[in-house]
Amino acid sequence: MTSLVRLLSCLAVFCIAALAPPPAGFAAEALPSSDWPAWRGPRADGIADGRNLPIRWTQTKNIRWSVKLPGWGTSSPVVHGNRVFVTSAAEAGGSKTLLTLCFDRQSGRELWRHDFGFGVSQRTHVKSSLAANTPAVTDDALYVAFGNADVARYSHGGDLTWVSRYIPKFGDPKMAWGCNVSPLVLDDAVLFPWDHHTGPCFLIGLDKQSGEVAWRNERPIGTAHATPLRIKHHDQEDILVPGKNRLTAFDAATHRELWQYGEGSGPFNGEIISSPVYGDGMVFLHLWRLSPIHAIRLKGNHEPPEIVWVSDTPGAVEPSLLYYRGLLYALKDNGVLVCYDGRTGREHYRERVGAECNSSPVASDGHIFVSDIRGTTHVIKAGATFEVLATNELAERISASPAISGDALIYRTDSHLYCIENTR
Repeated sequence: MTSLVRLLSCLAVFCIAALAPPPAGFAAEALPSSDWPAWRGPRADGIADGRNLPIRWTQTKNIRWSVKLPGWGTSSPVVHGNRVFVTSAAEAGGSKTLLTLCFDRQSGRELWRHDFGFGVSQRTHVKSSLAANTPAVTDDALYVAFGNADVARYSHGGDLTWVSRYIPKFGDPKMAWGCNVSPLVLDDAVLFPWDHHTGPCFLIGLDKQSGEVAWRNERPIGTAHATPLRIKHHDQEDILVPGKNRLTAFDAATHRELWQYGEGSGPFNGEIISSPVYGDGMVFLHLWRLSPIHAIRLKGNHEPPEIVWVSDTPGAVEPSLLYYRGLLYALKDNGVLVCYDGRTGREHYRERVGAECNSSPVASDGHIFVSDIRGTTHVIKAGATFEVLATNELAERISASPAISGDALIYRTDSHLYCIENTR
């Protein structure tokens, strides 16, 4: 009986201590968010600090779950709460389907899938499929797009709200590699630009409830596959839209054009794949495929930006830039990682990491995650000195960029979806 009394007393003390408020000056650490709602995450910068991500894994080690996907694609997964969403393109018996899929974040169990119809076919690059556009998810909806310029809205439970097909609306430009921009959710609309090589071209906002064109701005002719960037700075909110050998800023509320950076002429018909990134008051970008890297500083009162520096050599082509802790990382298609000082543009190192790379790097807690087409992910120590901390194999091509959800990395390979987490 004495032992039981002691045990109950200890339990009582423990419960009182657990329920007591923290001491003054102590802040309880919030759990890391599971949400990765759009292309490159909540801020479109590929960064999620304050996590406990694994830096070593294999096809069996530190794998919470993996599922085989129907068909294949290069779109990245997105996460909202306990749901993971991804798109895929499949073909069976000569019939092509464009699929939206939803999985349970904890177990990988498939919750639903939907094929809303193929629409118009478009040519795609051998490295990609029509499932190249990363979805965007909000508290009340999921927005998906495909390379044939079909856009759709779903409920989280898989109910299709609407489908908007651009080619029947605006004509078939017979795009060389499809329309690969990812949707961007604004306060008043879903932004999905219509940029290609024949014209006319538009910056288009779709009504969230109906999918109809709510507003559109005419744009110069030119192809763009880079996703626009929504940023807040100097008490204003802008949309930065790449393409046409320039970067164009629009007011997020009025959609009025504010300024253009770049001469508006150059090679490749202004085609751009790499998306711009924002940090410390600066935007880092390419003006076209194979252009140098430009670093510009934003100003208030809708004034044009000022040039800070331009790199001496071309930057990346497909992977988007990563700005992390004052350094800019450019992952080139040939697997070379270049690190620049964000303020001056001085090159710290230029090192080959692995094979060819198509996916964009992400960063967390001093680690840079770089994946290549062999299915290898290299974990690089963040900083001005090049150091490889780990090399991890999934043995299947990685073209999509990963999502960071809580303490997990969610990778999409050609045929599988992996949830990678430190496991016991």
